[in-house]
Amino acid sequence: MALPRISRRYLLMPVVLVVFFTACFLVYIDIKDRTINDFNSEQLILARTASQGISSFFGDFKSDLTFFSELNEIIDFGPEGEKLMSDFYASHNSIISAITRVDEKGVIMYTYPYNKAVIGSDISYQAHVREVIATHKPVISDVFMAAQGYMAIAMHVPIFKEDKYVGSLAMLIPIDELGKLYLGNIKIRGTGNVWLLSENGVEIYCPINGHTGKTFLELSHNDPSAVRLLDKIRTHESGTEKAAYIDSTDSNTSRSGTRYITFYRTPLRNTYWTILISYQEKDIYMALTRLRNRLIFVFSLLFGIVAYYFLSLAKVRTLLKEEAKRKEAEKVLKESEEKFRKIFEDHSAVKLLIDPDTEEIIDANRAAAIFYGWSRDELRHMKINQINTLKAENIKKNLDNVKSHHKTQFEFRHRLKDGSIRDVEVFSSSIKIGEKVLLHSIVHDITNRKRAEADLIKSKEKAEESDRLKTAFLQNMSHEIRTPMNAIIGFSSLMVENYDNKAVLEQYSEIISQRCNDLLFIINDILDISKIESGQVNVNYQECNINELFDVIGNYFKEQQKRLGKQHIAFGLNVFNGSEKTVFITDAVRLRQILINLISNSFKFTDVGKIEAGCQRGVNNDLLFFVSDTGMGIPADKHSFVFERFTQLNMGPERISSGNGLGLSIVKGLVELLGGKIWIESEVNKGTTFYFSMPLKPG
Repeated sequence: MALPRISRRYLLMPVVLVVFFTACFLVYIDIKDRTINDFNSEQLILARTASQGISSFFGDFKSDLTFFSELNEIIDFGPEGEKLMSDFYASHNSIISAITRVDEKGVIMYTYPYNKAVIGSDISYQAHVREVIATHKPVISDVFMAAQGYMAIAMHVPIFKEDKYVGSLAMLIPIDELGKLYLGNIKIRGTGNVWLLSENGVEIYCPINGHTGKTFLELSHNDPSAVRLLDKIRTHESGTEKAAYIDSTDSNTSRSGTRYITFYRTPLRNTYWTILISYQEKDIYMALTRLRNRLIFVFSLLFGIVAYYFLSLAKVRTLLKEEAKRKEAEKVLKESEEKFRKIFEDHSAVKLLIDPDTEEIIDANRAAAIFYGWSRDELRHMKINQINTLKAENIKKNLDNVKSHHKTQFEFRHRLKDGSIRDVEVFSSSIKIGEKVLLHSIVHDITNRKRAEADLIKSKEKAEESDRLKTAFLQNMSHEIRTPMNAIIGFSSLMVENYDNKAVLEQYSEIISQRCNDLLFIINDILDISKIESGQVNVNYQECNINELFDVIGNYFKEQQKRLGKQHIAFGLNVFNGSEKTVFITDAVRLRQILINLISNSFKFTDVGKIEAGCQRGVNNDLLFFVSDTGMGIPADKHSFVFERFTQLNMGPERISSGNGLGLSIVKGLVELLGGKIWIESEVNKGTTFYFSMPLKPG
């Protein structure tokens, strides 16, 4: 009778080996896929960070050039204008190569550093010059050959005298300077490279000698994979593609191969640039290769153990044929059973004997009766699924597993008599009592340990989230504070050089004052959001006359329109159709802060059309305020994010915006603090309306 049983064991072990090998292979494939996805996400984060730096660079310089273009010395160009341009160049010559004044026909009036050979040159043939003449809007060029004789990128802002276009002010940036500034210090793992393409596929920056200034298709010899990558860049903001990669332009040493290339598009008003990061598969698979080798080693070791097991089994089979030894073995087994029974009943640990075929509890010791709450006799008439919360079929991937491997360890959730659930760790092994194979299970209560582990995981996640938010806050504030500080420092140094020119000193003083105000606004925003989130904002309830409040706001934004150069935008206030005067109880200072933040936000994202704000009676005995504009609009899938901290939306190449991303978070916090609620209605390219309600408490 022993022969069939041993034959079945011989057949079972190869099956177990196959299952084990299959499981290891599936684990390896899963880890491989997740590793590739994590690596691509890492490259995308690097590219997105560099993109934000480039966008901020052009946003800051657009603001500075726009300010200069509104100065009379630049509009009515003369010696004082030349002096301003030389001062501007001196403050920014680490990144720009020239600043140029162009007339309304596209002829160079003046350039600094001074170059007599190019003054008077007609550059209206250049695409970006034609565009600024045609649209009268700021323009960022593609790569082109400057009149000064070098490859460059230009940013033009229009100049108006009153409402008449009189030319443009341009700064020239060497072709690879921006790439060195924002991409040169990116740390790429393994053999990867990072480079920058213009909208037309010209390599603006590349660390490989001879690449900068040439097109990507030219360098890849028009490889189909390179064409496919450029097509994907035109239709997607970001992604990953396999494409040909050229290591050098030297025909004798050039090496090409297919690599993973992660890309991220950077919108720049009228155009876009693309940041690309390439890497070889071996950069990803080094760790996976080690894992694969370890799995092979483990499988080989297991195979050796199984082989040894079969060899031992054959020896045992021979011994079992001896009748005399069989009787001696039965005697020893009986004595062992008696010894086991005594240890089983008196042991302090919770112990169960289970029939794996019927799933019945054959016996339970005293400690088990105390732990579960049922008597030993009650437990002997129960099945294991009456205390185990697993499904019946799962109780059976576990009992069969113990029968096959003779010993194993599980974690379950067991139900006690009083209905409470406890986490337990079960060590099970198969034992033979008489002719019956039973499962001997030792149960340890690990409920407190599991709770401690869960608390530890929550604490870890909370700490990681806190660290992420702190990092995002510091990065954003570093840029926002550095921008006005650079202007304050730069123009303060220029004042020393122009101490005898009162007009210039007044202009520089105004610039410094504006930038100081910008810095004060940033600090106030930081303090406000900190107070809101910590619950330390004091509310000063008092009578508020809505008509008077809107008069103050209207006068404020008339001045702001002049400062922002947006007098062409129609701005109006609509308070109860102007016929009803309402006084109610609220914090007037905080209400004014909410309205100013929302209207300022509308001016930031509206270039044409109108902006309107107002108040009317709501349907639930409240006041309904609104701020509406005809600006760029917000996609529906972004509505839930606009009130989050540090959220900034760039809606394509038409928009480069600055700001610290706290304004709408502060608005939402203040509205809720005053007992109201805020929501948004918006459609892309049609405009946005913010609504918020306030409880009407008559004064």
